[in-house]
Amino acid sequence: MSAPIVVFSNCQTCPVRNENTFCNLPGDALIQIERVKKYKTFAPGTRLFDEGQPVDELMIVCKGSVTLAFSNLHGRPAMLGLSERGEVLGISSAVSGHPHEVSADAVGEVRVAAISLTDFRRLQNRFPSIATAASEELSRKVNRAYDTIRLVGSGLSVPQRLAGWLLRMQDRHPDQPGRVTIALTHERISQLLGASRESVTRALSQFKRHGAVEVRGIHVYLLDHRYLKSLSYSSEPFTAKRPT
Repeated sequence: MSAPIVVFSNCQTCPVRNENTFCNLPGDALIQIERVKKYKTFAPGTRLFDEGQPVDELMIVCKGSVTLAFSNLHGRPAMLGLSERGEVLGISSAVSGHPHEVSADAVGEVRVAAISLTDFRRLQNRFPSIATAASEELSRKVNRAYDTIRLVGSGLSVPQRLAGWLLRMQDRHPDQPGRVTIALTHERISQLLGASRESVTRALSQFKRHGAVEVRGIHVYLLDHRYLKSLSYSSEPFTAKRPT
């Protein structure tokens, strides 16, 4: 595992602090977090931790995104999802006392605020707001995992799954209307959707031919939401909807 570059900063002056409950702790709790955390920067493709590795620290993603994957019964990687800015890595394992359930890899340059497990448990016992923030983060992760499981096991075609995933990625970034930033290969997306790389490539080509999306580097512009929604499902979670 490559050694990350360690840098230091100030949570209280972070311009995106208000976007996440765990970063936006009240008063003394945030001051104590500030005293014990260290910032680390990981180069693109660097592994932050391995599946099965004991947990010795939590990481709050401050910049970039991280892929989360586990090994299936055949030993091949299966994508569980992406963790992005404001999300906490390792918190479920920290609470359960089990090793990491997934491996985490940096997509592009990633910056995290690391808090040792010992410090986290001490502060969680001392400050109810930290315990509440941890519970909210766990709930968000469980709901995200349910979404992924429903999408993959929904019986939808690959174009339907891809359309649904793109729309949900857009929902997660309302500050970028009509645009989704995806620094993932078609292989990684196929692992996330439970499909082959070739089928994902064909589905994306179908969207482009229809004029529903435009791809510019890592940016995917959603040009025809109505078409994508008709392929996907209604506003109710994972209710299949036939194409019109």
